Amino acid sequence: MAFDHDNSVQDFAVSKQEYLKLRPDMSFRHIATSVLVVSQSFGGEPRILLLQRATSDSHPNKWEPPGGACDDEDPSILHGAARELREETGLKVSRFDAVVGEPYHFEVRSGRRVARFHFAIRIRVDSGALPVVRLDPAEHQHFVWASEAEIVARKSGGIGLEFTNDYLTDVLVLTLRNCVQLPVALT
Repeated sequence: MAFDHDNSVQDFAVSKQEYLKLRPDMSFRHIATSVLVVSQSFGGEPRILLLQRATSDSHPNKWEPPGGACDDEDPSILHGAARELREETGLKVSRFDAVVGEPYHFEVRSGRRVARFHFAIRIRVDSGALPVVRLDPAEHQHFVWASEAEIVARKSGGIGLEFTNDYLTDVLVLTLRNCVQLPVALT
């Protein structure tokens, strides 16, 4: 996986083990990521990619950006985020631009404490084309490109958007307002 990153995300260009070792006082010991993909290919209005979780998965039918857990095998947290994006959508990260908002802290059923970091990214697409999203049906069943107004209304094109957590609305709106990432055209 080849990608570039802004200096503002340099802290995440290390393995999760190294990141946690440098921060022994953190209340979490596990790291997850969300990858925030924005496109302005829809008539100029920025829209963000959201995925609907599969009915057979945890948080069934709820919406979220692509992402997931960083694995021990991931060379860096950024690599883990890029891997999750590719596995869940078929899209490839070109550049990590920024961390958006504060990390979201949660606890899983096993009692593990997790921090989810949200990364604004750029993706690789064919020149002049919309990004082609290929879902993994074991994890997600639908996708939408939602505008800020649709996120706030929690409805996109007649589809209800119930998010996996309430904090996501703030992160998604903040990302769209800043539009820190746009698809990168390859020629």
